[in-house]
Amino acid sequence: MDKARLQRLGEAFCDNSPTNFLSVKGEDAEELRNRPQAESYAKHNLQQLGGDIGFELLGAEKGSDQVGMRFYQKPIFSVGLADDPGFLELQKDGVVGSHHKLPQDWLPGAKRVISAFLPFETRVLESNKKDPEIPSLEWVMTRVDGQQHLLAFGAYMRDLLIEAGYQAVTPQLEDAFIMHSGPDFEDGIPGYSSNWSERHVGYVTGLGTFGLSTNFISKAGCAGRLVSIVTDWEGAPDVKDYSDWLGYCNECKACYRRCHGNAYTGKGIKDHALCGAQIRKAIAAGDLAPRYGCGKCQSGIPCESKPMIKR
Repeated sequence: MDKARLQRLGEAFCDNSPTNFLSVKGEDAEELRNRPQAESYAKHNLQQLGGDIGFELLGAEKGSDQVGMRFYQKPIFSVGLADDPGFLELQKDGVVGSHHKLPQDWLPGAKRVISAFLPFETRVLESNKKDPEIPSLEWVMTRVDGQQHLLAFGAYMRDLLIEAGYQAVTPQLEDAFIMHSGPDFEDGIPGYSSNWSERHVGYVTGLGTFGLSTNFISKAGCAGRLVSIVTDWEGAPDVKDYSDWLGYCNECKACYRRCHGNAYTGKGIKDHALCGAQIRKAIAAGDLAPRYGCGKCQSGIPCESKPMIKR
């Protein structure tokens, strides 16, 4: 197994898996409800509606022009060393924190961490530029319904390695994975944080850097989603072409200007409460619940589909 083969198989999976295409009305709702991590999925992707997680509302508004819509383009990968000192840096206060797990916490004997970025399809990006405040239906469908494909992709890549005789774990699919999208401190983890930050993992492995708005800017831009695999496979690691956390950002502040909630208060500083309030307002205005998302700071900006050259 080498990186080129993983790339080919990963691309074929994205081209052919039904999870990468919007299903017919109601089918995805049933699929999500029956997923083992359904409650966790709902917490991070769906608005709570009077105590109900709203699965039955998914799919109700799909039109014939949306069914079959593809969510993601072909994936890109980076391969990093599991003992890269950068992972220890993530445990420092002011980076992520001591609650952030190391690769060896997920898999004793880990040798590599593979970080994958799945860019949103052009249709999804273009749709989210039409209204300056309300997210497009295509965007929130990709953010929510398309999460099935992101996790299926992570499971597929993990299983490829296992079938080849290696050990492999996809942290996002593990019971020990925790992500808090609210302000509360729970399970020893601060609000708005995770014990495995896919953005920071992508940075350490060489896939990309951060932008001023804390977006992750990959080699294919910032509009997309991340998933990673921890493994004892010893594929050749990638060489980072950056040394600065803003290496792919030219600090143009277009992401700041796209945010109607004025959530960005300084370089790499995001007010999560303001961001959340703006998302809830926009979702209500667009009647998009229970789906949850915005993405204005990831679309309609220069780095949406490519990294920028730092000035």
